[in-house]
Amino acid sequence: MLVKMSFDIGNGFVKAVSNNEEKVFIAPSSFAKKSALGQSSISDLFDKGTDQYNVFESSLDDGTEYIWGEKLREAISPNKLIHTYTHENRYNNKRFKLLCQFVLAELASQYEEDTLEVVLVTGMPSAEIKTDLDAKLKEFLKKKHLVKRNGIEKVINVVDVRLLEQPLGTLLNKYLLDGKMHKNLTDNTITVIDFGSGTTIIDTYKGMKRIDDQSRTIYQGMNDIYKAVQRKLSAKYSLKTLDQLQIEEGFRNGYVLKISERSQYPFEQEAKEAIVDTIDQIVSEIDRIVAVRENIDEFVVTGGGANAVGEYFKDVFGEESLDVVKDSQTANVHGYDKFCSLLVNNMQSS
Repeated sequence: MLVKMSFDIGNGFVKAVSNNEEKVFIAPSSFAKKSALGQSSISDLFDKGTDQYNVFESSLDDGTEYIWGEKLREAISPNKLIHTYTHENRYNNKRFKLLCQFVLAELASQYEEDTLEVVLVTGMPSAEIKTDLDAKLKEFLKKKHLVKRNGIEKVINVVDVRLLEQPLGTLLNKYLLDGKMHKNLTDNTITVIDFGSGTTIIDTYKGMKRIDDQSRTIYQGMNDIYKAVQRKLSAKYSLKTLDQLQIEEGFRNGYVLKISERSQYPFEQEAKEAIVDTIDQIVSEIDRIVAVRENIDEFVVTGGGANAVGEYFKDVFGEESLDVVKDSQTANVHGYDKFCSLLVNNMQSS
């Protein structure tokens, strides 16, 4: 049996899905060494770790135990996290490769078999497709991966891997219906604005083919907004140890920065200022990239940052045809999953 797996390792979060679940698994794009947890003589009575993270060992780093999971940030201090966020040689560093294997092992944990034959679909910024970065990532992914999750060893044999442009996943989710392409995707000219943690990708597609001179990756995203808010709050409240992750959590907590139960600071005004500054810059760049909008049939906004900035972006952009995608954080990985289903069906029928 061929198993299908799809994931998107963003600069902020991992989104992943496999055969056995329609629900997308979402966890931070960071992990930690198990030793960073510390010890307590009574922790065995109260430890919530099994609900917060899992323990991984990879053949890339024999003997080292790492922890990673959906609620990892609740179990460990921000300064103990190992981040994969970078724009420099990201796919070739060990941190990124380890996280890829942890994701594969997490998806493989749904299955009883010790060895799985996997067809994998994932994505990367569009400008990196069909480059050396594309080739190197495929070379790493398409092989046998030996990983332990909570002491259980799995061999994940990736027999086929497809790398798609990240924004294309959203379009496939929207227009790949019952295994068939909707005519809007095959006939229309569509510009996708994928607002992520570390990048904003502007891709224009005509007949499912990317138009290079109306597409570009801007290395600016939600992390830049968080950094701007971090600087403002550090100065305003004289906070010396403020971490960017605390700002990110504050965005999800109604624009309230929580340092401790007794030290909490509202920052809605600072957040709005940072959003306005960043989106104004990005819209200015989009206007340079897509200089003539009348040729575009649809504008689609997606990505993990769309929930935070979507409404302001819509006001500034000023296009009635603009669609801010629902479930924008997971739309692309759902599209990868639909495409992966087609690949597996074709392989099994041939």
